[in-house]
Amino acid sequence: MKPGRIYCWMKEYGVILLCVVWTMSIMSGCAVVLLGAGAGAGVAGATYVMGKLEDEVNAPVPKVQQASVAALKSLELPVDKQRGDKLAAELESETADQKKIWVSITSLTSSRSKIVIRVGLMGDEARSRQILQASHTRL
Repeated sequence: MKPGRIYCWMKEYGVILLCVVWTMSIMSGCAVVLLGAGAGAGVAGATYVMGKLEDEVNAPVPKVQQASVAALKSLELPVDKQRGDKLAAELESETADQKKIWVSITSLTSSRSKIVIRVGLMGDEARSRQILQASHTRL
């Protein structure tokens, strides 16, 4: 092949490859991350990716755990399982329509924590945001 033909081939198939990668990212849900979306209504700093709502808060793990338990109770959600220490905590609950709720809290520093909320196997963004908002109001 001549150099001009190679450039033309790369240009043509490079665009096709880019379109395929973009389409795959949209179908897998990664476009939300690529576009920087996901903040939505409610808690502005939280990101919703692959069925999980994640946020970082300026509070130690035990305080975030207490706030999360209070948030679940205020939403009339039972706390089925609870365990934690200064480095990590896990909570489990269940909605009236039998969707499991998982809340995971991990320490980033002594005064900063990461909270991850998942409602149901596939995720439920609206309910996850309600739980996170209720937790934030109790911190």
